[in-house]
Amino acid sequence: MEELISEALPDGSRVGPWRIEGRAGYGTYGAVYRAHRVGRICPRSVALKLARYPNDLRFEREAELLERVRHANVPRLLGHGTWRAGPQGEAHPYVVMQWVEGVRLYQWNKERLRTAREVLRVLAQVARALEATHMRGGLHRDVKGENVLVSPEGHASLMDFGCGTWEGAAPLTGGILAPGTKAYRSPEALRFHWNHRNEADAHYQATPADDVYALGVTAYRLCTGIYPPPATEPSGVGEDERETQEVKKPPSQVRPLVPALEQLILRMLRDNPKERGRAGELAAEMEALAERAGAEADEPMNPNHSSVPSEITGRPVSVQREWGGWPVALVLVAVGLLLWGSGSLNTGRRVAPASRMTEGGTGGVADAAVEALPVSSAAREPEPSGLNLDMLKEPLPGQRRPPCPRFQISIQGGCWLEVPQSSPPCGESYYEWKGACYSPVAAPPRPRTSDPQ
Repeated sequence: MEELISEALPDGSRVGPWRIEGRAGYGTYGAVYRAHRVGRICPRSVALKLARYPNDLRFEREAELLERVRHANVPRLLGHGTWRAGPQGEAHPYVVMQWVEGVRLYQWNKERLRTAREVLRVLAQVARALEATHMRGGLHRDVKGENVLVSPEGHASLMDFGCGTWEGAAPLTGGILAPGTKAYRSPEALRFHWNHRNEADAHYQATPADDVYALGVTAYRLCTGIYPPPATEPSGVGEDERETQEVKKPPSQVRPLVPALEQLILRMLRDNPKERGRAGELAAEMEALAERAGAEADEPMNPNHSSVPSEITGRPVSVQREWGGWPVALVLVAVGLLLWGSGSLNTGRRVAPASRMTEGGTGGVADAAVEALPVSSAAREPEPSGLNLDMLKEPLPGQRRPPCPRFQISIQGGCWLEVPQSSPPCGESYYEWKGACYSPVAAPPRPRTSDPQ
């Protein structure tokens, strides 16, 4: 009998009392299946999230957090357990949740021109979900548009609590920062990461203000189509500090926006965590504004009125300065190093054969601990494969050795550049080290000692 693989179960498979109907999503640590309870006359579909790796404690913690957070804008926990597979009978945990119909937030915004009133109502629901989470001592830690589903009726659900935690819970992952998505991280989190980047035992303690900041990034991108600038940048004064990167382009300078909505977004993106407001306060303001706003709130927000590209694809200025002055030959050497390193791919885990992985997966997983619940009607976007290149024990051939110039970091005897707006899983092109992704720096060419004959 063919051995079953947790991330590629065929239709009809049994997982505890649940029968698989089909796979709906795939992420770094788990696969999401549409399923139903065996033996029911008219069974309802559920979302069953099954761990790729045995004994993954993230699933137990997610189940505990969902059990604590019972709210209309959070999927309801229906059960959890373990599924055993393989000759050793390895136990793969799973959680079962309410099936949520809808599309991801950014896709919802692309379906047709949305109004400020619609946006406010949806964001208020997400804020209410965060309020319920925070009131019970929990944190989501991966708030972003890809983790919000909106139903055809406009009901928003905050999904994927796989990165979540609660007060007093034991940490499950190493590294300075917990799993999350770098573009949504708060200034205080990035500063902590920068200031403690060389400390093996440093660990950032997230707060509700981190979730609020991520909601602000989500709102900014929802209304403008682009991300705000990174929350911090390396200081021009010293390498041991990080200065706050101000929102130099308010949302209304990218696309026309109701002033009150813009002020709420900028408030959530403030550098001082205490000035952002609590999730419940923000939800109440959004709800009140949606009710009292005038006719301008019913005008469609024009997604094409923009003087900037729809996505940020360039690197922060500091990294552009580092690479921009290199000769083309050195850039090619760096690319060659990356290609050479891809041969050292080490996932540390079994991956299903390509012939059995018929789906590309759902989008927006980034470095979330597990995939969000399935989306029934959204066009799926590409996602990271979930693979990692582990940091090498010694430098690559041709890699620069310390002392490393400014903006480069010495790791395992070589010089590396942190990859902006990228977090583990780093894919097949970059190497993971302490919760961040890095690319190797090629050694500068040696000066010629004689002229060619």
